[in-house]
Amino acid sequence: MKRKLAWFALGFALTELAAANLPPLVCVPAAALFAFAVLGLRKRSLHIPALGAVCGFVYFAVFAALFVRPVQALAGQTVTAAVTVQTDAAAAYEAYHMRGTLLITELNGKPAHIRVQCAEFPAAEAGERFTAQFTLRTLKNDRYRLAKQSDGVYLRAEYAGSYSPLPASRHPVFWLYRLRQRGSTALKRWMPADSAALISAMLLGDTSRLSDADRDAFSAAGVAHLLAVSGLHVSLLAGLLFPRKRRFAHTALALQAGVIVGYMLLTGLPVSVRRAGLVFLLAILGHWFLQPVDLLTSTGAAALLLGLQNAYMPCDLGFQLSFCAVLGVQCAARLAKQLKNRLSTQIFSLTSNALTAALAALFTLPVLVAHGMTVSAVVVLGNLLTLPLMEPLLLLGLAVLGLSCLPFLAPVCHMVSFLLALLLKFLRGIVVFCASLPGARLLLPARYTLFVLGVLAALALVYYLAGNLRLYPPAALCCAALAVFMGVRMQQGIVTVALVGTAGNPCAVITQDGQAVVVFRGGAANRRAVKNYLARHGEPACTLAVDLRATPGDTGLAADRTLNAAAQTAPARYEVLDGLTLDLYHKGSGSLVVLGAGERHIALMSGSIKLDTPVQVDVLCAAGAISDSVQAETILFTAESPPWLGDTDAAQLYYGSGTPAVVLRPGAAMIFEEAEPYAVQ
Repeated sequence: MKRKLAWFALGFALTELAAANLPPLVCVPAAALFAFAVLGLRKRSLHIPALGAVCGFVYFAVFAALFVRPVQALAGQTVTAAVTVQTDAAAAYEAYHMRGTLLITELNGKPAHIRVQCAEFPAAEAGERFTAQFTLRTLKNDRYRLAKQSDGVYLRAEYAGSYSPLPASRHPVFWLYRLRQRGSTALKRWMPADSAALISAMLLGDTSRLSDADRDAFSAAGVAHLLAVSGLHVSLLAGLLFPRKRRFAHTALALQAGVIVGYMLLTGLPVSVRRAGLVFLLAILGHWFLQPVDLLTSTGAAALLLGLQNAYMPCDLGFQLSFCAVLGVQCAARLAKQLKNRLSTQIFSLTSNALTAALAALFTLPVLVAHGMTVSAVVVLGNLLTLPLMEPLLLLGLAVLGLSCLPFLAPVCHMVSFLLALLLKFLRGIVVFCASLPGARLLLPARYTLFVLGVLAALALVYYLAGNLRLYPPAALCCAALAVFMGVRMQQGIVTVALVGTAGNPCAVITQDGQAVVVFRGGAANRRAVKNYLARHGEPACTLAVDLRATPGDTGLAADRTLNAAAQTAPARYEVLDGLTLDLYHKGSGSLVVLGAGERHIALMSGSIKLDTPVQVDVLCAAGAISDSVQAETILFTAESPPWLGDTDAAQLYYGSGTPAVVLRPGAAMIFEEAEPYAVQ
């Protein structure tokens, strides 16, 4: 088998990913089944990935026993700790407080090195240190748990007071962070804020200043990878600064290695940069010793090194997208090689670029779908139009950074910044155009789409083993068309009621067949969360917004119609979406909305309403208070410990810390997603 290291790393990383996602009682029989399957097939070609899988399983178990479980054993304790604020600190919902990752360097007077997630602590800049009391908890079992564990965070901490400042940390990572911030400020000096935010993300990996509109547009156009520093950026920078020539080959290689290492450190070492940097450093090492370089082998070595650093690393979204994109690019290169002698130079270049964009998108599709993200049908067009602009953008951005260090060249820096701003405006125009095209935002049902992709992959394997791979494309096309037809039919009429926004006081977003109704409560944080949710779910047309706030105002949502519950003098019923009803009640300072879908009724309340006759519902999406006027069989909530828990003996409780949802088809069963039964202690 060729590329043995790549196959070994594939088995190693996939096993770590499976072990992190599967319960312990499932891992052992799954491993045994895999071993029997490999032994039964007796294929020598499977020995290498099988060995990688065994090593991955053993390493994950050892890593969990030595590094994860001792940390998780601290859950439930209230400790006095000295902590250092990490670089991901951001403003919390409460004024003068922050949220983010804290590094515990001293625990109850003893040295420690434990990273924890804290939702609220006194305002502090990255690198500042303080002592305080914290109550340690296990991580919430939501969609972000594995991502946090891939960053080495295995606990969350609740701030309990006794704040006392300490001298700031002098670790180099914070000096590099401040250098990155100064670079972003320098880019902003002569450019509009939105343009400076774009180039800061592309060049320095600083995405903190990006607007939601830009994030959404780049995602819809299928070019969100331009905003995350990755292999594309690393290769362009290394090639721009030090093109390798025969006469000065070793000098150029040494300079390239230095630039790559420095750039990795400057951008804060995100996983995509680490992957790209390791691959390029291995390639430089091969060139130095005049050895052939294989990208897949280097990529496998990078995956192995990252997996050894943290056994949960394959769970990181950036890790999965980065490596899947590399596989797609390699397949495109192999296909393009076969077409090189059949096409003219111009047509071959265009075909090669289109193949690269299409296969990279295809290989990353399962990852996006599995994480509940939208996909773009205009990804090929978006990449073909924007990728040629990346090289001049990065070059001009570097020029601005360099010139800003020399005050006497301020006029030149101003001119270059002006050119950069114009080019960024042109880029944004292309992205917005692509994002406005039909099919730019597609939300595919995760389970069904992954099943279809699995069937297509199995079909490809069957044709490959039969030696008729040329017959696979038409067969796959027919299967894909049938799957799309069946998927569209099965999704018709399904109603989803998702709780979106702050824990304890979320909004409800009701979607059906590409249309949405928003029941709004809360403030700016909920408004932002609802907009992000709608953007991630294909931008359904918002036909109605119901404002449940005691003091109605502008919801900030682009809805065709808005209803203010406070202005309701009598109960009223409205026809919404397709065959659904919305009953609106208001009395005193409380408001109530009841969604009717066939025989199912789902309620959302604001305040504490007192009705003359109680309303019977199947599900109550509860907030900070409940009322005897609403009698529910099931209560769905997002607050970790709401004050009314002891008053709900008759109702079944479901808790979801992320974005729980009720999914139903009129007349059919009701399903709770991202929510689990909750037992009152």
